[in-house]
Amino acid sequence: MTFADATAASFERHRALPNHVPQAIRSAILSATDLPAPVRVLDIGAGTGRIGRAFMDAGDFYAGVDTSLAMLREFPANRGSSLLAQADGRQLPFRNGAFDVVLLMQVLSGASDSHSILEEARRVLRPRGSVVVGHTISPAGIDAQMKNQLTAILEEMQVAWHRPRESRRQALAWLESSAKRHVHSVAAEWNVNTTAREFLERHRTGARFAALPVEIQEQSLSKLHAWAERRFGAADAGFQEKRSFELDIFEF
Repeated sequence: MTFADATAASFERHRALPNHVPQAIRSAILSATDLPAPVRVLDIGAGTGRIGRAFMDAGDFYAGVDTSLAMLREFPANRGSSLLAQADGRQLPFRNGAFDVVLLMQVLSGASDSHSILEEARRVLRPRGSVVVGHTISPAGIDAQMKNQLTAILEEMQVAWHRPRESRRQALAWLESSAKRHVHSVAAEWNVNTTAREFLERHRTGARFAALPVEIQEQSLSKLHAWAERRFGAADAGFQEKRSFELDIFEF
C-alpha cells in the first residue's frame, strides 16, 4: 500500500474546495477554450474527484487517472460517460489525440518527472485542444508563511527538498514555449478560516514530505510548530485569508 492509498479516506478533509469552485473551474475552461460541450476531458492525478465531479455532473466524457487505486475508490459513483483508471501520468493508456482537454490540477508542483507527464498530455490531446494547469493560491497567508518556513527549516537541516514553485515554473515555461495560445484565469475566489495546526496536519499527508525519513518529518514539524507558536501566538489561532484557484490554459 502506498502512502496515497493510506491517506485516501482523509484526503478531502485536508484539501476540500468550496462547493462552487469545481463548477467555476469547468466554466472558466469552457469560456477560455470555446469548446462545445460536452467535452472529452482527461484528469491526470484525479485523486478523489474533488474537481472531476463537476465534469461528470455536466455530462462531459470524463476520464480520471491516478496512481492510487484507493484515491479513485473515493470518487462519487460513476455517472454518465466517465472512466476511472489506475495509471501513471508518464505512460497513459489512451490513444493519440483522444481528448479535448487535459487537466493537471495541483499536479506539477509535486511531480518528480513533470516533463514526461507533459509529453504524454500533449500526445493524447487533439489538435486545438488545451492542457490546463491549475492550483490554489493563498498569497501572504498562513499557508504561504508556513511553506516558506518549512523550506528554510529543511535547508537548515541540510535535507534535500523539492522546490515546488520552481518545478511548476519550469513546466509552465515548457508548455508556453510550444502553445499557440496561453490564457491565465482566476476561476474562483473564497475566504477561509485557517490555523497553523491545520497546515501541520495536512502536510503530514503530502506524498513528498511523507517520503522523508520519519525522524526528519517529526523534527522539522516540531521546529515548525514552535515557530508558528511564536509567529502567530498559538498554533490554533484562527485567521481569515483569501484563496483563489488559478488556471493556466494552453491551446495547441
